[in-house]
Amino acid sequence: MDIKIISIAGSRPKWASSCIDNYKKRFDKTINIDFVSLAPERRTNKINSISKLMQREGAKLIDNTKLKGVNIALDRRGMNWSTEDLYKNFIEWQGRVSTLNFLIGGADGLSDEVIEKSIKVWSLSSLTLPHAFVPLIILEQIYRVWSISKNHPYHR
Repeated sequence: MDIKIISIAGSRPKWASSCIDNYKKRFDKTINIDFVSLAPERRTNKINSISKLMQREGAKLIDNTKLKGVNIALDRRGMNWSTEDLYKNFIEWQGRVSTLNFLIGGADGLSDEVIEKSIKVWSLSSLTLPHAFVPLIILEQIYRVWSISKNHPYHR
């Protein structure tokens, strides 16, 4: 299964890149992790509407999926999942899709189009989290549920 984390974000700190690389190495050949960071839209006099910025960033996210796989949007309006909930979803996805796209919006969040084109909307927390942390939390949780599926002791 290919897991693609697509984020509207500026440059990633070195510590975050190091952590992402560490998690990528933990999976066996059944899981391929790809992280894509897309530049946020710039606010200009022509584009000063937050909704227009969100639409443009949303279009970038959707374009980057190449309409392949299923989309899981990360949004505060989403469902709070337990590890068991994520595990159930992961097992279902593993059995029917080859690509999972985790979509992370910019500073203003995700456009309605991204939400509509996602099969699930996941809220990691009602807190506002720094963009550098979100992919790491996703990777850790995916690694955890993958470990459960492999009867690996990590999840205990």
